[in-house]
Amino acid sequence: MAQVPWEEACARVRDDDGLPCREVGAWSEDKLFVWHSYIQTTSTSMVGKPQWAAGLFYVDLFGGPGVCQVKNSTRRLPGSPLIAAMAAKPFKHIFVVDSDQRNAVACEQRLAKVGAKDRATVFTGDSNKIVNEIARRIPKGALTLALVDPEGLDVDFETLRTLSSAGRVDLLILFADAYDALRNLDAFVSGDDKRLDRMLGARSDWRKRLGELPNWEPNNLREFFSRQYIETLKNELGYAAADTKIIRGPHGPLYRLVYASKHPRGLDFWQKVDARDRHGQKGLFS
Repeated sequence: MAQVPWEEACARVRDDDGLPCREVGAWSEDKLFVWHSYIQTTSTSMVGKPQWAAGLFYVDLFGGPGVCQVKNSTRRLPGSPLIAAMAAKPFKHIFVVDSDQRNAVACEQRLAKVGAKDRATVFTGDSNKIVNEIARRIPKGALTLALVDPEGLDVDFETLRTLSSAGRVDLLILFADAYDALRNLDAFVSGDDKRLDRMLGARSDWRKRLGELPNWEPNNLREFFSRQYIETLKNELGYAAADTKIIRGPHGPLYRLVYASKHPRGLDFWQKVDARDRHGQKGLFS
């Protein structure tokens, strides 16, 4: 199967099918574009390789309805589950979770329309709980690509531990450093809000380290939390390589994408697709 160009993928969801969509800012297209490019590249290179005898698997812990609608625009974008279903070479199985039943049903219907019905399972519920079932279904000898794209600090570190226990699982995680971690920092430091504790992990000791940080300027704080997160991914879950990319909105940084692979080759693929944006210009993010 040939690689599907981004605009062709968008054209496949251009017409309104009457199902719910996820409303997103224009900047979300950059995130979806780079994930689409990564999946196209990785599936082309890895499906059928003898080291992955069990095949490639895909996990999407916050999958949404499968189609995104750009705010104040008629532009529709394929959501991450449909991007996976359009992989250049097909995944052995696609696992999607969404907490909203309407979204889960819409995603399931859209996956069926693009021919992925028999190789996709859509769950409704809390991904932090459902991850155990997903990890159990990933066989030994599989390569798994996982997108963890919550709206805020809504994924527990223990969820990643469970998922990564399934073998070679490469991750792309949305870390809401600017619009959640910094905005609610006082509540996180006091312990009134435990979400940051759960996301960074019980052993991160981030409060002590934060107290030792001499400069609490926003850029330094975002870098601090990013370093804590990557350090824990490496030390506790065995991720050998990681990279971070900032997604910016009209008024500055919004969140950070954290890519992590258990093998340096995964990072090579990521950095190659990250080298150009959807307009063909160098440097998708800054």
